[in-house]
Amino acid sequence: MDYRISLATQLSSHLKSLRSQQGLSQAALGKLLGVGQVRIANIENNPGAVSLDQMLSILHLLGCGLSIYKRDENKTATDKPDNDTTPDW
Repeated sequence: MDYRISLATQLSSHLKSLRSQQGLSQAALGKLLGVGQVRIANIENNPGAVSLDQMLSILHLLGCGLSIYKRDENKTATDKPDNDTTPDW
């Protein structure tokens, strides 16, 4: 399944869910990554503060990857649904 993420804060719940689906504790994932449990907790709670290299390593360990896509250029800020938290870049 694909998840489109526009904000780092949206990534937090996905990281936790993906880790759980793999049956990994924070400590176990940290061991695979070569960091401690506290670092994994910090990454899950504030994924915007992690390097891209480390995020890609985590996603790889969780059986995932990163995809870049071109957003629909015809949509404007006024076209967004009320619950959309996509930034207006």
